[in-house]
Amino acid sequence: MSRKAEHQDALNNPTAAPADFIGESQPRPAGILRRIRRSRNLSGALDGLIIVVSGLVAVLICEMLLRFVPSLQLPVGEGEYVFCGMPRARHQSHALYGYTEVPGNSYFERFSPFDPWNHVQINRDGFRDNATRDGAAVFVLGDSMVRGSLVKESETFSALLNTWHPQLLFKNYGTGGYGQPNEIRLYEDKAPNIPHKLVIAGLSLSTDIEDNAERAVLTPSSVEITVEPAGSGLKKPSLALQAHLFLWQNSKLYNWFYSTLLRPYVGDRASRRDMGQAIELTRRLFVRLADDARANGAELLVVILPGWAELAGRDDGLQPSKQREMIKAFAAATPGVYVVDPTEKLAANDPMKTYGIGDKHLSPLGHFLVAEAIDRWLINSWDGRQSLTGGKHEFVKTAPIEPDCLQLSQVEP
Repeated sequence: MSRKAEHQDALNNPTAAPADFIGESQPRPAGILRRIRRSRNLSGALDGLIIVVSGLVAVLICEMLLRFVPSLQLPVGEGEYVFCGMPRARHQSHALYGYTEVPGNSYFERFSPFDPWNHVQINRDGFRDNATRDGAAVFVLGDSMVRGSLVKESETFSALLNTWHPQLLFKNYGTGGYGQPNEIRLYEDKAPNIPHKLVIAGLSLSTDIEDNAERAVLTPSSVEITVEPAGSGLKKPSLALQAHLFLWQNSKLYNWFYSTLLRPYVGDRASRRDMGQAIELTRRLFVRLADDARANGAELLVVILPGWAELAGRDDGLQPSKQREMIKAFAAATPGVYVVDPTEKLAANDPMKTYGIGDKHLSPLGHFLVAEAIDRWLINSWDGRQSLTGGKHEFVKTAPIEPDCLQLSQVEP
């Protein structure tokens, strides 16, 4: 029987087994399999493309949402500046303090499109403090919170206290990025030449502990300050750092991603690796500052400045409650050291009003509430209160300004 006849017989046989068809008129597999593979490859590529496009759309939506809803943004501390002369830079290196602002500089700054412009005039020493009247000097030390980044100079808590107590002169040495090591170096340099009875030091719970870990180290019984002039030993930034800086300055989503997910692992490891040690480092720095103040015949008032994240109910990983416990215990055990904590006053208000809208420095209202808390301590508890008089103060919101150097004489300080 021919093979064709055998095949036909198998087709007509209802009891035929699959083996009866093996090798009989099978289609050539190469062309079909090739088409199947191509189809599968194309389908996989399309699936991958859909995933990539969907991811990009999701990123874009999140970025736009963060840009248009400031309350969801995380603070980044980046500013926009309009300089009214030369040089067009804010800071200069300093052998003792690390850096100061450029003496005599004049410029406008703002820290987000949602926050106001403010004019900054730097004095001859390199700080944003232009109060010149007579009065018993009070040193005011701190970082950008104390400096008044986000407010007019006349709206800072030190300027308000100058208005309320004209017999005193609150000299504000606050500088953005300072920690206690910078402030101690500054105070030890200037204090012997300026008679004073009080030192006010701001403790920013959201930044100081990391700044301190970068610029000081524990010794067996004390602390060693390691502040170096800014710019010394600088190396060319790596491609990874350049990419980080670009994204940090241009993407609100990256700000959130980095601050929430990456910073605990790649931030200042010296503090985050051992928060207990970082808090002890900060305590010892305040021990040194208190000793310095006592040597100059002055008392030390530590003003706790909570970060926006704490009052907004967000965890920044810096354990503000433990920092607060540490400084209060230190003050309770140390003669001549006191603490003012305006957290309760600030928490009683909307953090979107006591801090900036996009930027998270203290707002004019925030500074006013801090000034009220310090004022209450001055009137009720300070040994030098005899000449002070209390009074009721009312917060007054000032008009916004535009960054116009030609109209600088008309700008409210």
